[in-house]
Amino acid sequence: MKHVGTKIGGLRDKLNRSNLTDVSFMIVNERDAMSRAMYWELKRKAALGVPVYQQGPLQDDVWEALDGDKDDILIYDRCGLLTFHIVLPYSFLHKVYVEAAIRATYLKNICNCTGFHALAIWQKLQLLYQGILGNGDKRTDSWPLVYSPVPISSIFLCYLLIIWLGPKLMKNRQPVNLKPILIVYNLFMVCLSAYMFYEFTASSWLAKYSLLCQPVDYSDSPQATRMARVCWWFYFSKVIELSDTIFFILRKKNSQLTFLHVYHHTTMIFNWWAGVKYVAGGQSFLIGLINSLVHVVMYLYYGLAAFGPSMTKYLWWKRYLTSLQLLQFFIVTIHTTYNLFADCDFPDSMNMAVFAYSLSLIALFSNFYYKSYLTKTKTKET
Repeated sequence: MKHVGTKIGGLRDKLNRSNLTDVSFMIVNERDAMSRAMYWELKRKAALGVPVYQQGPLQDDVWEALDGDKDDILIYDRCGLLTFHIVLPYSFLHKVYVEAAIRATYLKNICNCTGFHALAIWQKLQLLYQGILGNGDKRTDSWPLVYSPVPISSIFLCYLLIIWLGPKLMKNRQPVNLKPILIVYNLFMVCLSAYMFYEFTASSWLAKYSLLCQPVDYSDSPQATRMARVCWWFYFSKVIELSDTIFFILRKKNSQLTFLHVYHHTTMIFNWWAGVKYVAGGQSFLIGLINSLVHVVMYLYYGLAAFGPSMTKYLWWKRYLTSLQLLQFFIVTIHTTYNLFADCDFPDSMNMAVFAYSLSLIALFSNFYYKSYLTKTKTKET
């Protein structure tokens, strides 16, 4: 609770300037011996008018009764009903959560009287959005397309618009010859993927990463920053890869605009926005490392294919490329499954999201492999 009394005073003054004057504050100091020894120091640092209540050693612990812990902040409405129970790290007063929760409570429907329902819902949505913004990695918040989900969501909506509108605009037009562009683009993606593979490998090696359990290093050390930076480049590469779809549309290869293609491209940008925003490093490095290696091979294949029919005889290994993609998903699934049950300081919510996503890709790519290669083989045999 260091300096919390002073900061509460500052928060109270800020709310007063916004005409939220009917807000009372009280600090409840824990009953253990160490907290009681700090009582007078805490009381001295508390802002004028903010009482400090000291729990007695024989008194029932208020935090145990409320299923809480030290540094929690409880917010009650005028009727004495608990509206928010904010725990660490969200209860730090330099973040937005406490202020947003107080504002939401202040403006909510008081004691179930009529009116203000829409406003209360809006305040809760505002609190949720502020939580999304404020809980990110401070190292990456200032980097492009990271702080807010709005820019990447706008790119996503534009992407969907292009998928819907593009084939309609190209319907009565000739396919665009993109051969030189595709060769350069795929060569660039091979180089970028190779660079990211190297950076993931070197960063994890120098930082002595563990394959079994690797928490995120949120420090500003050179190794941690290097890992965060390559995570951002990996995220940004997924934005660049949306160009694959645009090239299909311009070349009138609409059969390539499958659910698998669109699903994979759109979900990856959101997955890695969350990755860079909240967990730039740690366990997630393995996904970027493996995927970058796979994409070196994949874009090499696409680059060779861009030269035209003369290269077809050298591209017999396409089915093995799909097998390589499936292999990466199985590795990620096994790795994530282990971490779900291991005692590792990496968010289980992220592990669960990766696990579910990997399973969906295994199902979709397996279906693609079956229809593209196994059914055709059976047809030829008959």
